[in-house]
Amino acid sequence: MNRAQEIKQVAHQLMLEKGYSGFSYADIAAVIGIQKASIHYHFPSKDNLVQSVLQDYRRSASDSLRKFEDTAANPRGKLENYFAYWADRLANEPTHICLCAMLASENSILPEEAQCEIQAHFEEMRKWIQSVLQEAQEQGMLFPCHLSLEAEAASILAVVHGGMLAARAYRDKQQFTMVTEALLHKIMRHQA
Repeated sequence: MNRAQEIKQVAHQLMLEKGYSGFSYADIAAVIGIQKASIHYHFPSKDNLVQSVLQDYRRSASDSLRKFEDTAANPRGKLENYFAYWADRLANEPTHICLCAMLASENSILPEEAQCEIQAHFEEMRKWIQSVLQEAQEQGMLFPCHLSLEAEAASILAVVHGGMLAARAYRDKQQFTMVTEALLHKIMRHQA
């Protein structure tokens, strides 16, 4: 790992723990054991650093979605993989929620570039969930719903992120697992 990657990794962790406004270059420098000037060399401003971290996060999330697709036998399996990914992360450390969900709570103080990255992340997640629901509907696995697939996907995304926040607040991943399992049971059959 090079220095820029190390800086981004520490910044990511600090944002999960403290949010955007709760960390500084001094915090990063203290963790790594370098001077703040070394951070400024790679990232002239905190805004540059946060945008780079969010871009990396979005790439990683896209890679994860492809893995969920590749390792699932059906649409239900894709959502199960998505939920299991977060349940596993929360089991290891309840504060490790979605970085974009964490930062969205500070949206009013974020730089515009970060706001755009976060919005794009949520849009990509919603579209992926919507495509999984479309596939489930075509295969006869989706229970009838009076919502559009777009609205259903948005509500699933809200439940996932709400479950993360509950798991964080309670420091208990079961809070996440409880709501995602209930959700999946309500919306989709095991098989067509």
